[in-house]
This record gives sequence, C-alpha cells and structure tokens, in this order.
Amino acid sequence: MDGSRHDLVIGGSGMLAGLVERLAQDGRQVSVIARGRDRLQRLAARHPGIHPLPLDYRDAAALDAGLAAVAAARGPLQRCVAWMHDDSRERALRIARQISGVYCEVLGSASADPARPDRLAEWQTLFQPLERPVLRLAVLGFVREAGGSRWLTDAEISAGAGRALAGPEPVSIVGTVTPWAARP
Repeated sequence: MDGSRHDLVIGGSGMLAGLVERLAQDGRQVSVIARGRDRLQRLAARHPGIHPLPLDYRDAAALDAGLAAVAAARGPLQRCVAWMHDDSRERALRIARQISGVYCEVLGSASADPARPDRLAEWQTLFQPLERPVLRLAVLGFVREAGGSRWLTDAEISAGAGRALAGPEPVSIVGTVTPWAARP
C-alpha cells in the first residue's frame, strides 16, 4: 500500500470527524484513534478509507502497538492531526516520531493567551531537534458576531485543522483570538 497517502487523526470521531471524512474522500487512507468505539465505528462505516483504531492514546503500550499495526496494514504514516485533551508534549513527540510529513497539533484557545506567549513557543522548541515531521499548530479560537461571540462549530474546527495541515504557516488561528477579552 502507498504509505504516502496514509494519515492519522487522533480524536477524530468528534469535532474532527468532518476532517476525517474529507481526507478519505480525497483518496487518503485515514487511521483514526478514538476512545468512543460506537462513534468511531459509525464514522468508519461512512467511507472505506476510514480505519478505526479504538484505543486510549494515554496508554503508551496500546498506542505503540496501534501505530505499529496501522503502519503494517496501510503503510507508513505521512501526516497526523492530533486533538489530545491534555497537555502531554512527550506523548506528542512519541507519535510525531512515527510521522514522515506533517504533524498538526490542535490546541485550545488558552494556548493563545496573551499573558502566556511561551505556550506556542514551547511546542516549536520541543519539535526543533526533529528533522521530520514538520510541526503545524492549529489554535482554536472563537467567532465574533453581532452582539457577542461564540465558540467554533465542529465544521469550522475540521476545516481549520485541514487548512493548518495543508498550509505553510507554522501556526494557524482557527477563527480569531483577538480581542482576548471577547472570548465567550
């Protein structure tokens, strides 16, 4: 199997499900890690290019075994989009070492807090020693509307993560993070 068309999406059965479907529709093989077996199976049933990997990414042994299995079945992983709810940079590095192209970490809006400019720099410093993969950060913001603001929808998040994965910018803001005081 052509590994140059094999992607990994971590946390792909929820807000990134739209991205998973778009990647599969574009002819990519998409291995999807998620803990929710039912949602993951429903997602995989929508397209033959979507391959479920029901495991908890926090379990290092299960994660290593799962990554090895998908690489053996569908070829090496070229790209990864990861939405991990905790802040484990070491886990991100463990996964990134299995990726040959682009590793895109999806981060919550708190990573853009102007009072903490070090948060994004920490990610870039962490990946600096690695020749591959190329790091992309997709920072989730919010949408300003008449009369206030709102958080992003799943469709907006999927589209923004897809742009970050494909684009040249090291940091992509999905929505806006300014003004910071306007966050919902």
